[in-house]
Amino acid sequence: MLDFIYYPISAVLWFWHKVFGFVLGPDSGLSWALAIIFLVVTIRSLLVRPTIKQLRSSRKMQEMQPRMQAIRKKYANDQQQQALEMRKLQKEMGVNPLASCLPMLVQIPIFIGLFHVLRSFNRTGDGMGQLGMTIEETRNTSNYVFGVDEVQSFLDARLFGTPLSGFISMSEDAFGAFAADGSVDFERWNIIIVVLPLMAIASVLMHFNARMSMDRQKKRQAAQPKKKAGTAQEDMMQNQMMMMQKLMLWVMPVMMFAGGFLWQVGLAVYMCANTTWMFVQQLLVFRKMDREEEEEKEAKLAAKRTNAPKPGKKPKGGAAAAAASAGNVATVSGEDAGDAQDAQDALEGRDGAEVVKDASAVSQASSGSAEGAGSSSKLDDEQARKYRAQAEAMTPEALDSAITRLQDVIDNPPSKNQRKKRGRNLEFLAILEDVKQSKA
Repeated sequence: MLDFIYYPISAVLWFWHKVFGFVLGPDSGLSWALAIIFLVVTIRSLLVRPTIKQLRSSRKMQEMQPRMQAIRKKYANDQQQQALEMRKLQKEMGVNPLASCLPMLVQIPIFIGLFHVLRSFNRTGDGMGQLGMTIEETRNTSNYVFGVDEVQSFLDARLFGTPLSGFISMSEDAFGAFAADGSVDFERWNIIIVVLPLMAIASVLMHFNARMSMDRQKKRQAAQPKKKAGTAQEDMMQNQMMMMQKLMLWVMPVMMFAGGFLWQVGLAVYMCANTTWMFVQQLLVFRKMDREEEEEKEAKLAAKRTNAPKPGKKPKGGAAAAAASAGNVATVSGEDAGDAQDAQDALEGRDGAEVVKDASAVSQASSGSAEGAGSSSKLDDEQARKYRAQAEAMTPEALDSAITRLQDVIDNPPSKNQRKKRGRNLEFLAILEDVKQSKA
């Protein structure tokens, strides 16, 4: 039924056994062990790019959280519209939640396939999935792409005195298949002293993989501005996430170690090699992504310094025009040139985008209203009407860009004045989102 999994797995294993068998000898247990390890190398190499995409997608998902929360709040009573808006947001940000599951989903059939292929070398058992063959029958039956000679080579090979398809809980009646004459040259404790250390290493590395991810996530959350208490739904989701993290940190490693009593020596070699690869890969990828994030921050700061006005000189066109010229719909907070320039710099530094012409055109009418805004943190009715008119004149693309940039100013205020005007910016963000919804 799962031959479409078993044949590819056995083919890759066959190829690497031929490679290492040519150097070390086809009957060497080390040749077979290296073939299993390089099966891991082959699969994980193909998954490097999807894994990096998964991590970048996770970072974007974190950046999207404020906008996702706003959508949940706005459409709390309309689950269908909420789901539609979430999909639009994911498409806009280039995020595919299912893609983040790809590396894990690929590993499951590979694990099942290798378990079955290794177990099928010895088919003398009478348990579930076993065929109850005699020693002679099992040694003269091919195993997917492996011929009879290769089956016998695998059964005769030893890794530290242990057959590669032996497992701790296997019946002693099946021991005889590992020699041509049916003699037994190993005991159960030989299997134990090979499998348990391998599973212990795999379990410990799985624990540290999970801890590395959790520590990095906590560090990133600590760097974000503190938010108000979430809704009951958000609290529930947070609790579920914490529970999953604890499962990955403690329960899964324990389950992996316990599974060692059912897994063949070859499968224990696979799991140890796989978790080692994951640990090293995660360490290197996290370092790469941290460098990328630092470079992005430096680029933003450089853009801010480049766009900043000279000391003592006001931006051309006044405070509100300066903010609008950067595509910054946060003109609501442009009561003075310095504040507007702070917002402009922050938004321009986010993605280096040039001013959208639509936003510039419609924002010229707002310069007078912004100058008279005073120090209030709220919009009056006249300001709200004017800003709505500006938003309605924007193209959908300009509107999406304005929402993204204003949300960034709200979440990461570039100046103390912007923090004071958070309430006004939130009101204007609500206007923009309402206009966007009306245009949809």
